[in-house]
Amino acid sequence: MICSELHDHFRERGTWVDWDRATDRFTAGDPSRAVTKVAVSWKASLEALRVAHERGAELFVSHESICVKAVNGADGPERQFALPTEAAKFEWLDETGMVVYRCHDFWDRYPGTGVRDSWRDGLALEGEVIADAYPLYVTRVASVRLDALARHVLGKIRDLGQDGVLVTGDGAREVTRVATGTGVTVDPPRMKELGAEVGVLTCDYYLHVRMGVHAAELEFPTILVDHGVAEEWGVRNLATYLAGQFPGLEVFHIPYRCGFRVLA
Repeated sequence: MICSELHDHFRERGTWVDWDRATDRFTAGDPSRAVTKVAVSWKASLEALRVAHERGAELFVSHESICVKAVNGADGPERQFALPTEAAKFEWLDETGMVVYRCHDFWDRYPGTGVRDSWRDGLALEGEVIADAYPLYVTRVASVRLDALARHVLGKIRDLGQDGVLVTGDGAREVTRVATGTGVTVDPPRMKELGAEVGVLTCDYYLHVRMGVHAAELEFPTILVDHGVAEEWGVRNLATYLAGQFPGLEVFHIPYRCGFRVLA
């Protein structure tokens, strides 16, 4: 298969994506390259790219960007946004000929097994979805204390390498409506507007000095987790999806584990 056929497939199926402004595109390499093996991982880190190359992949499908300051939806190769310290990474991509495709908007909202649904389902928030406003869900659950809910979340994600969560608010407070969403879910005012009493947030773009303090002003408790952890189940499902849609390809998943540890 030619790499570009993957993008054609996503465009055909992803009717919920604004393809004129989508993040999903080839971000490195030649889309006309023939491919037999595909690696799928949360982010195209140098370590993950090397593992993919060692295993013979010609195409790397990443949910996130290659470089630090990538601008979502920008035209042209992602290399234009690379820091000087990232030059070696793009030189490595040139040398190996590895093609990188970012699959983000398509898979965030894919029904059932995409990032947003996989995160909610993986946390086993059993109850009625009372608000569906992408990128958020609000789920009604049985009454539970904040600290007990935080321990429940932590118990579900420990296998992904996260050994602690950050919790704000009164741990004894009873809550029944929980907001979750895709990776960058850092909007407590919107969560509260949708009826949530607590939000499961991710660490990317979250500043306690700003939104954290404001959440406290709103008396809105939060549980903070790693961005990649919140999306790993969905990315794993993406690998399964591609293997099913393209049976002639060898597709494998490179797992992501929490990038930090909590020392207390």
